Amino acid sequence: MAKLLLVLAALGHALVPTAVTRHPTKLHSTKQDNVVETAGRAGLMSAATVAAAAVNQAVSMTTLDAPDVGRSYVALRDDKDGATDAETGLPLSYDKDRIQQYWLKQGSALQQRWGEFLRLSVPFLLKTATLLVQGGVDALQENDAELARDARVICEQLGPTFIKLAQTLSVRPDVLPPSALAELAVLQDSVVPFETDVAIDIIEKELGGPLGTFFASISEEPVAAASLAQVYKAELDDGRSVAVKVQRPQILEQVSKDLYVLRRAAEVYQRLIDRFAPQQKTNYVDLLNEWAVGFYTELDFRSEIDNLNSIRDVLVEGAHEDASTTVQGVYVPYALEELCTARVAVTEWIDGVKLSTCEPHEIKRLTPVAQEAFLVQLLEAGIFHADPHPGNLFRKDDGQLAILDFGLVARVRSEDQDTMINAIVHLANKDFPSLVDDFIDLEILPRDTSRGTVVPLMDKALSPYIAGGGAKKFEERVRASYGIDADADLGKAVGGFQAMTQDALTVLNDVPFSIPPYFALLGRAFVTLEGIALQGDPDYAIIQAAYPFVSRKLLSSDRPAARRALQEALYAGAGRDDGSRRALSPRRLASLVSSALDETGEDTIVKGGSIDFDAIGEDANSTTLAKYVLSDRGSAIRDFCEDEAVVVADALGRQAAR
Repeated sequence: MAKLLLVLAALGHALVPTAVTRHPTKLHSTKQDNVVETAGRAGLMSAATVAAAAVNQAVSMTTLDAPDVGRSYVALRDDKDGATDAETGLPLSYDKDRIQQYWLKQGSALQQRWGEFLRLSVPFLLKTATLLVQGGVDALQENDAELARDARVICEQLGPTFIKLAQTLSVRPDVLPPSALAELAVLQDSVVPFETDVAIDIIEKELGGPLGTFFASISEEPVAAASLAQVYKAELDDGRSVAVKVQRPQILEQVSKDLYVLRRAAEVYQRLIDRFAPQQKTNYVDLLNEWAVGFYTELDFRSEIDNLNSIRDVLVEGAHEDASTTVQGVYVPYALEELCTARVAVTEWIDGVKLSTCEPHEIKRLTPVAQEAFLVQLLEAGIFHADPHPGNLFRKDDGQLAILDFGLVARVRSEDQDTMINAIVHLANKDFPSLVDDFIDLEILPRDTSRGTVVPLMDKALSPYIAGGGAKKFEERVRASYGIDADADLGKAVGGFQAMTQDALTVLNDVPFSIPPYFALLGRAFVTLEGIALQGDPDYAIIQAAYPFVSRKLLSSDRPAARRALQEALYAGAGRDDGSRRALSPRRLASLVSSALDETGEDTIVKGGSIDFDAIGEDANSTTLAKYVLSDRGSAIRDFCEDEAVVVADALGRQAAR
């Protein structure tokens, strides 16, 4: 946190226009101030001066450049024809070289946009930094409503690209204060629509004929407006209702320009991180590149329709080669591909309401459906919806969960799927030494990671999260782990605060972790789903909820990595010194099958903050356990345990009968 505040303060001081008069900063002092508070603020002021020079240097050394694509995890359209936008000549699919060629011909347009970005953002950064220096985090909290309003206005002024960025924050009511959430809700729901006459012109131009040729009727006003497009309800000649999505005019050029600006901002931030937190190996420019490519891809509605068809095959049709079963209770609308172009998409109309606006009991009912759909996409099909914000998840009038808007879909490599399954098992069981290996395989930690340093920190950082409840409960548990009262001022809780700060500094300075680009997409989907789920159940625990799915995966998968994970789960205890084979744990076998029978995760038994691998659900009995093992879903466990068939049969009967 200290490094983050330092960077923020430095940005405010370094980028402020020279014409602004700076008044001497006065630190307030009270009888409750202690050495930690005073030293912290003085250090922040001194460090901000040093950081200011670094910021100026970072800005001056950075040139405007288009994001690189490299190896992208975004599901990209195979655009061999190199199609271009008729109005601008920009490529419809992301192509850095062609985008750069376009902007080289546009004179100073990029520099003007960068200047506009600084003009609008620097006063806000300066205001935030001043509050931090004068009053610390308390001052930010006291002024959060005003700051939230300022941030929302800046995003609106900067336009669709920045609105899209800000909208990703509007899905976490457990993280953001109510005032900020209220402002971002305005941003989410009140995007000003463009004129319907303009939309009709775009439709007719894209489809190649008068509107009446394609639709019997269309709504006079859009039924929804977003940062990139707006939607109309129309009716076909055969009576079917459809949603007609029309892209905003000139949006491709605007987004293309803004991606240059955001890349430059990412490079400035990268240089600051390299200067003040050199152990952090995350490449923030790569993260921006991944997001930028995905965002640009969303502007090609042909790609969106390809994605929709792929996800529909997975969830509704059961036609995907790696995910042959459908998810009950989930619906994906079909597309009318003959009426779809790069700027117009026509899909089945869905009657319903946003899931996030439903009553808590309705959200809670559909949360297991949403998580099952996400896990099937991620861990079976290897292709997942990477933008499930509240506007894209609907409760249909018939009670089903409808998933909409497939502009951003990402792919996952099979080896990463296997590692993620292992990571969930290890995290659920608080097996942090094994989790370190998983993080190394996922390229989050380097091969030479010091386990003696990382494992204790993982325990402190991740154990409070496993039990669920979102950020608020997480903070409560972290405070408790350091002996800090729930209502205590961190600045006054010297002992606990110092210990927590030391651990945070160890992570920042001694653990060279990185965030792979695909984690930006995966994390975006995860936090959105968890944020909505927490509205229905404040105690929702995503790891606990995911464990039954992972259990079913382990019991049915024939992939070598899954077989190894199954063996690890079934054979309790460490390996024997004499090299002989460890004995199968009958109780763990029964527990795993019992977990697989739990559709929601509500029956998963938690002990000491982790999932109890030796516990058996109350509803389990010998008949249901045996039926599961003998069904198609138990193929892996039958193959794996055929050498111990008698033990398995006896174990299931004895353990379930207790």
